[in-house]
Amino acid sequence: MNISYKRKWLIQKISIVLFIALSISLFLLGKNINFFDYQSALNFVKLKTNAILIFLLILSIMIHFNIGISSIIDDYFHKSFRKKILILKNFLLVVLFGITILSLYLIIN
Repeated sequence: MNISYKRKWLIQKISIVLFIALSISLFLLGKNINFFDYQSALNFVKLKTNAILIFLLILSIMIHFNIGISSIIDDYFHKSFRKKILILKNFLLVVLFGITILSLYLIIN
């Protein structure tokens, strides 16, 4: 799927705004939590609302990262090597996203 540069720019700006908003909201929700205590941190993440916010935060970070790294790869790597790096980048993002979903699922249940 080929996305125009305007759309990539817009998606990247929306993802950074979501990242900032979700970071602030999670900070405010967890400001009274002692995260040095494992059980307190676990209880914070076990709340479904907080888990959803954490999931959305990581999703917005991955979207922003994907577009940014793809732009860097497109600009600075030779065409023959670019496709291999993009495939590797996409594979790593899928693995990280899968680990994120699995981790949050295992914590909640």
